[in-house]
Amino acid sequence: MSNAEQFPERVSSMVNAGAMSGSGNLMDFLDEPFPDVGTYEDFHTIDWLREKSRDTDRHRKITSKSKESIWEFIKSLLDAWSGWAVMLLIGLLAGTLAGVIDLAVDWMTDLKEGICLSAFWYSHEQCCWASNETTFEDRDRCPLWQKWSELLVKQSEGASAYILNYLMYILWALLFAFLAVSLVRVFAPYACGSGIPEVSGS
Repeated sequence: MSNAEQFPERVSSMVNAGAMSGSGNLMDFLDEPFPDVGTYEDFHTIDWLREKSRDTDRHRKITSKSKESIWEFIKSLLDAWSGWAVMLLIGLLAGTLAGVIDLAVDWMTDLKEGICLSAFWYSHEQCCWASNETTFEDRDRCPLWQKWSELLVKQSEGASAYILNYLMYILWALLFAFLAVSLVRVFAPYACGSGIPEVSGS
């Protein structure tokens, strides 16, 4: 009989042995190595059944200990509310991060075309808002915002200005693409996957 055919019989014998001894724990069975069943490696999906079983066992232990003392009861309350607290913090941090990303995207997009002389971290729109010389009719142009050709060669019109602005645009785009690839490779190699299996499993 092959290992694959022995797999159901082994699971059944382990469950029966645990039930007779009175110490049956699902995690004990899951932690045992089974034939023809490998471990999860990089870029594999998460074993949600195993994680759910561990969380159930942890919750059962906390509930049983909550009757022993006041401190254990308080710990059980904190554990029960920890999910809501985490969700609240995640919501606040996600909203803050979304706002920062939105501002950064505007700034990085405009940086490919020019720069604000008063504060380089301002986007084109923010730079013109801060300028006292901007008029309602011409609100997108202000002395504080300069294109790269105006800043480097003091020209805003002509073929040379157009070529320089075009080259600076390409240069910044390549630099940002290289930065994104480097961040993923160094800090988040798992981000190179699609993430669809993890989202579907949750």
